Amino acid sequence: MSVATHPAVIAPGIKQPLKIEQITTPSIQPSEVRIRVEWVPSAPLDVFQVDMGFMALFPLSLGDTAAGTVTAIGSEVDHLNVGDKAFGFLFHNENEKAQQIYATVPKHLLGKVPEGVSLKGAATLPNNFCTAFITIRRNLSIDLPWPREEGFVPREQHTPILVWGASTSVGQYAVQILKHWGYSNVLATASPRHHDKIKRYGARHVFDYQDSTVIESIQQFLKAEDGQSQIRVFDCVDSKFGSLLPISKIAVQPGSVVAALLPVVVHAPSVNQSDPSIKLAFDVSTAADWAHGVEVRSIASYGYEEDAFLRDHLQRDIMPTLLGTGAIEPNSQRVVEGRTLLERATKALGIMRSGTVSGERLVWRVWTPEEFPEFQ
Repeated sequence: MSVATHPAVIAPGIKQPLKIEQITTPSIQPSEVRIRVEWVPSAPLDVFQVDMGFMALFPLSLGDTAAGTVTAIGSEVDHLNVGDKAFGFLFHNENEKAQQIYATVPKHLLGKVPEGVSLKGAATLPNNFCTAFITIRRNLSIDLPWPREEGFVPREQHTPILVWGASTSVGQYAVQILKHWGYSNVLATASPRHHDKIKRYGARHVFDYQDSTVIESIQQFLKAEDGQSQIRVFDCVDSKFGSLLPISKIAVQPGSVVAALLPVVVHAPSVNQSDPSIKLAFDVSTAADWAHGVEVRSIASYGYEEDAFLRDHLQRDIMPTLLGTGAIEPNSQRVVEGRTLLERATKALGIMRSGTVSGERLVWRVWTPEEFPEFQ
């Protein structure tokens, strides 16, 4: 009997060109769902893996976020049906990688896409929405009760919360989440062209991170309110020089908490630099000279299933509900076009390498009926 297979984007080795391979389609288990992947976003992790071998064992399938159509469900799945549109943050193994025609995943890693939301838009959420929610709840110890009761007022409603890099995908979701739960003293950094959007999402004040006086401006803003306030800081940029060093001069009151994404980018290539290499670090605590009494925490979203509540509700219930009610909106999308899956994947990886994505998510099609009619 022949073994079922499907196409997948494969990185064969460090800095080697991507290719398409036929891989085995695994049998569905009772607690699993199979989706036909139709839209995926690109992420910095794709570049770190292909260009540096970060968290990689080659040959490697790519992608940790997918949106598509449910094609099969196990006997224990009760929140999705064949034909439903689903989206999820997927990260355990090769069966779940997003840049392939079929992803076969545990049921708790998928939510149903709400009516009226496109798969293209839904694809911008899972990994970065989950990272934002996990960071706020676990790393910053900010209360996000679920379900949120009508009239809920958080105990730390007026605590200063600084989102550094609020126009990034994860930053946009962080600001929207904080607004939904009633946190009214959210400060943010972003480039000026994104200020209006970030304010609409719920930031009280937005600072231009490119301004040479941004550190002093934030310090003065905090001092004018209560110079002794402990603050919470969410670093969405994960850059030693672009975020952590400035933050270390702002979060100085004992009891302040800083949560920063890993890995820390020490050097990132750009279109204007002759050095194309990427340099990463993996210890936030040594990336800056932190003031005494400031707690610095690293963000590692892949471990969130240790929290049974988040495992069972984050992607199945919370993410679809907030999207469906309009409490959060998807990131703006820049669509990567291409005649073939390989062309789209290669082009998207090149754009991510260039460092030119700002205030939006790069998204592209995996399955198309024209290229892969056999998987209709």
